[in-house]
Amino acid sequence: HMLSRNNIKARPITAKNPQANAICERMHQSIGNTLRVLSTLNPPAGMANAHQLVDTAIANAVFASRATVHSALQTTPGGLALGRDMVLDIPLVADLELIRQRRQQLIDSRLIASNRQRFSYDYSIGEEVLKLAYKPGKLDPRATGPYTIEQVHTNGTVTIRLSPTVIERISLRRIKPYRR
Repeated sequence: HMLSRNNIKARPITAKNPQANAICERMHQSIGNTLRVLSTLNPPAGMANAHQLVDTAIANAVFASRATVHSALQTTPGGLALGRDMVLDIPLVADLELIRQRRQQLIDSRLIASNRQRFSYDYSIGEEVLKLAYKPGKLDPRATGPYTIEQVHTNGTVTIRLSPTVIERISLRRIKPYRR
């Protein structure tokens, strides 16, 4: 359909990958908000008006993503790409090295803050762990298990046995030690 018409190869991503999904989700949120406001203020009278409403919402979301100042870059993506301010018609000169340094400082500070919340633990073969639930409901259990560790890998993952015939390789961030 749309991908084949534009000679784009589909590449699947996991549902649990917020870095890959963040820009898409933000665009969808902007489009949804625009559609909600425009359809409330001026409900479309027919398919032609509805199509124009959707086109307007997409154009607004695209402009917003290009013209909004990025927190890490301290400039707009459109300004970086085009060398001009997206709102005022003035040239924009960006210091790419300063942007890279500022972005790296932000990444480092967020990593330090995230690591402060973690606890250090060395897993070993034969140990029992609980598998943390992904976005559990209000009354759902927060973890399942216990499961036995079959193998500890050096890349921050372990292999656990879910049943006599099923094993799963899972990130250390998705398990916690089981205490009897």
